[in-house]
Amino acid sequence: MNNSIDSLLKQPYDCLILVHPQIQILDEISEKIQSFGIKHYNVSRALGSALMTVSTAERDRFAQEWLKDLIRGLREEPVLISHPDLFFHPSLKIDFFTLIRQISRSKQMIVLWPGEYSTDTLSYAIPDHHHYRVWKISDSLRIQPKIIIYQISAAQGA
Repeated sequence: MNNSIDSLLKQPYDCLILVHPQIQILDEISEKIQSFGIKHYNVSRALGSALMTVSTAERDRFAQEWLKDLIRGLREEPVLISHPDLFFHPSLKIDFFTLIRQISRSKQMIVLWPGEYSTDTLSYAIPDHHHYRVWKISDSLRIQPKIIIYQISAAQGA
């Protein structure tokens, strides 16, 4: 697993999205990536604290600007973000894929994505989950910024 993560990190990208349905596997991958000296942010934990003082009506706009400011304000690259769950809460009405594409135009990112990726379809969560979302990923969405989406296999995650 370390070798495949290492080779993925050496590819040219603006945003590397590593996809697996199990949070535990993504957490293990996070630890491996951090072992290469890459700084990690659990964005839902940090956002949850920041939203406590924001009115419900302003939360979606605030959350998007908060993440942009956080990531763009960091010196190091790439930045590893995990646990994006709060950004998928239906009350926020945020298109997280579009948001990370915008941010990766100015800051190289690695995103640990709980879901599935196959045949140009990226999903968040599982179909029974109330935050479940699906994106059709065209080739044009993978360039400018350069986005690599990689489904972690069961064998790699073990």
